[in-house]
Amino acid sequence: MLVLAWGALQPLHASSQDISNETGKQKVVIKPSVMLEIVRPKVEIVPGESEVQKQEKANAEASTRQLTARERTATEVSEPAKSYNLDELRSLYRAAGAKFSVDWKLIEAVHQVETGKSTNTCIKSYAGATGPMQFLPSTFRHYANEGNDICALKDSVYAAANLLASSGADRGDIDSALFSYNHSMSYVNLVKSIMNSI
Repeated sequence: MLVLAWGALQPLHASSQDISNETGKQKVVIKPSVMLEIVRPKVEIVPGESEVQKQEKANAEASTRQLTARERTATEVSEPAKSYNLDELRSLYRAAGAKFSVDWKLIEAVHQVETGKSTNTCIKSYAGATGPMQFLPSTFRHYANEGNDICALKDSVYAAANLLASSGADRGDIDSALFSYNHSMSYVNLVKSIMNSI
């Protein structure tokens, strides 16, 4: 069957005509009482995502599925829910601060701002951060050093101390360290204010 574009099903009279297609010209002879079906291609233009955007979205969804599985595992292996008093928390901040040469008050202030000193949580923020010190999982993996449970208080506090030290807090550059933790000057100022009040 000969298929042409931009027409409709119609009877044709005897004729001879040239028809162009992608492979070149062909001569077609049409005899009486032959029906020629012409198919009009349907081209649908739909505004939306480009192929790159679709791939990025697929990658993000795959990462989210992996993250959810990891968080489930992390929740299952998290340290048992424990209530810490202020002295116990400060003992942890001091130990992490000593390991990384960071003022323990800075660690406490970050913990206060991030989760109100929550001690065992896997609640995720709107930005995808989770755990007591609110890490993105990729950032936590990079800075984790005492354990790999993003939801465990000790693991999260030590990772925060490591991040702060790596960003300048161990050299006294508190502003750069805090800005690295959260890219907001209002965040930097709030944490410093709390730190100075401890």
